[in-house]
Amino acid sequence: MARDPRLARRTPAPQLALRITAFGLVAFGVFAVLFLRLWFLQVLQNDQYLAKAQANRERVVRIAAPRGTIVDHDYRGSGRALVENRIATVVTLAADAIPEEDVNAIRDWGQRRGKHDADVDALADRLARAAAVRDRARRRRATQARIAARRTTADATAARRLRADRPRDLTLTRDASPELRRVLRDVAPVLHVRASRLYERVVSSVVRLPYAGVPLKARGVTAAVRNYLLERPGRFPGVTVTKEYARRYPGGQIAAQIYGSVSQITPEQLKDPKYRGLEQGQRIGQDGLEYEYDSYLRGRDGERRIQVDAQGQPTGEVTEVPPVPGDRLRLTLDSGLSRAGQEALRRRIGTRIDAKTQKRAGGAFVAIDPSDGGIRAMGSYPSLNPGVLEGITTQRYKRLTSARNGGPLTNRAITAAYPAASTFKLATATAGLASGTIGVNTAQGDGACFVRPGLEACNAGHAIFGATNVTKALTVSSDTFFYQLGWDLYPKENQPLQRWARLLGFGRRTGIDLPGEAPGVIPDEAWRRGRDREEQECRKQRKTPSCGLVAQIGAPFTRGDEVNASIGQGDVQITPLQLATAYGGFFDPGGQLREDLHVPVPHVAEQIENAEGVLEESFNGRNPPRRVQLPAEFKRAIKQGLHGATSEPGGTATRVFAGWPQAEHPVLGKTGTAERCSRSSGRSCPEQSWFVGMVEDRRRPIVIAATVEDGGAGADAGAPIVCELLRRWYGVSKKRVPCAAPSGPAPGGD
Repeated sequence: MARDPRLARRTPAPQLALRITAFGLVAFGVFAVLFLRLWFLQVLQNDQYLAKAQANRERVVRIAAPRGTIVDHDYRGSGRALVENRIATVVTLAADAIPEEDVNAIRDWGQRRGKHDADVDALADRLARAAAVRDRARRRRATQARIAARRTTADATAARRLRADRPRDLTLTRDASPELRRVLRDVAPVLHVRASRLYERVVSSVVRLPYAGVPLKARGVTAAVRNYLLERPGRFPGVTVTKEYARRYPGGQIAAQIYGSVSQITPEQLKDPKYRGLEQGQRIGQDGLEYEYDSYLRGRDGERRIQVDAQGQPTGEVTEVPPVPGDRLRLTLDSGLSRAGQEALRRRIGTRIDAKTQKRAGGAFVAIDPSDGGIRAMGSYPSLNPGVLEGITTQRYKRLTSARNGGPLTNRAITAAYPAASTFKLATATAGLASGTIGVNTAQGDGACFVRPGLEACNAGHAIFGATNVTKALTVSSDTFFYQLGWDLYPKENQPLQRWARLLGFGRRTGIDLPGEAPGVIPDEAWRRGRDREEQECRKQRKTPSCGLVAQIGAPFTRGDEVNASIGQGDVQITPLQLATAYGGFFDPGGQLREDLHVPVPHVAEQIENAEGVLEESFNGRNPPRRVQLPAEFKRAIKQGLHGATSEPGGTATRVFAGWPQAEHPVLGKTGTAERCSRSSGRSCPEQSWFVGMVEDRRRPIVIAATVEDGGAGADAGAPIVCELLRRWYGVSKKRVPCAAPSGPAPGGD
């Protein structure tokens, strides 16, 4: 039967049917994926995208919380503000608004400039040392003068080369990207600041804090300028206007090193669990007390949510969560005593240059209540008002804070370790008595010098005190007595000198609630081997024949080293705070002897209060003193010697304390004259002045330690400073007690 040709034409070919089927399947799959995606977005992620949509209709502005104030102890009950806030309207260029090419260029320039400045400082130090050597050699008429002159000529050539290689300053027209240049030139007329000046601020800020926004103007921003910028966000992209709380320091330079600084949180810190919940741009304490007690001082930022339309313009609907102010931190400090100490340091140091470092000389003092460890005063010199560092250029910041300018941000009271000199004889006397090497009546140290094969060490000025016991040796500071004692302590088991020095707090951190404390050094054989390893590692890294950490690798700790250490010289290094803490361990309330030492753990913070002054947390008694057994008989002999140093004929500080009311407030004290030698010192070494004094008043006990670099003998600078502070503390008149340094040679040793 024949098929109808019309039906044959209507039957699709097999290939076409397959194509239609495949297309249908693909279309079904596409629509299925779209349906599933819509279901996923509208059902499963509805809340998330609803929140995002809501956020697109809002602008969230952070409201900075005022940091808590820091106040002093003030025995009269109302704290004086040491650190407080000033409100500032700040115009800031956001960090993410600075093009990456600008950030990279500025950071690269900053690294090159920093290396160049470091090379310049190193060369300046070499030139100063060479000049000092040349002057000494000229006075001795030695051929070393010609050697020093040749070195100076070579260094002068290096100086000319450094000047030629100095990286040029970045400028807006030549180095900024077109995008950054446009933003700065647009905003400059509004802020009444030259665009080139704004660019300098960008460079300075990126060099120091590359992750943070750049404050373009922090002072003198009027309400009209603020409103003008806030109403035109599209014209000034990345420019924000906020109310910030900048720190203000009513005391200026007083105790400036202990407060620390506040700046924007870093990306690394944002990862720290300690700062969980904080965001980029928020400010935290970076060092000092601001860092140590940041969680109390910081408070909690608030926020303002502003409704905006599709063009980003405010619609007028605003909701606000107010900030929570930080807590108040009350310190144990007495601001009047701190001010008196700072002024005493300034008068005795001024702008003098340290003979060893050829940089500006410095000094420090610390006063501690031995009954509870509270720091009553602490100061370092040179100093500066931390407020002057806000908003300055990188170059000015480096110049103000440089080592050549004395390192005014360095807290010498806790971070600078110096030779202890005769103040260390407290530890040597305690070790000798406790180990049985001497008794309270053992007499030794006759003659001007202590002589043994290969060793000769003499009293200051070759003074002769005769054979003395430990009490008299402390009063007149007989070096020969302690040389003999150090010699006898050397081979004994358990290293009694090192052991007792560490029990008193030397060679270890005191535990004060401030970051950056130096542990100091109490040398022994193990320490010497550790220095050998450090020297070898340093030579390997720097590829140099010597790093100067040791004179000779492998040299043992000898009996001569122990003799040197017995009078606080050699490798012994202590901080003023360690010295005050060690002497504070001998405190007995009202002078009533106890059968042990109570070594205090120092602290600066006293308590946390809310903004209304209500107590929230007290730190008193948080760290009880360390108790160390020592018979009262030994304590009596030592303390009688320390009292004699300020009151008896021949005492090393008796003339400084002339007129002092010893019957009412007996002073136990010790002078020290440390030799700070270096290879360029020649035959004479700069002398560092030390003094530590304690009054065991039952109601207001205190221990004060002071040191002055290149300050001469202990009675020349250290003792007068401590005398002035004690005079201030106990209300003694200057007319009655002048606290004057001896005009002629001081009696006794040092």
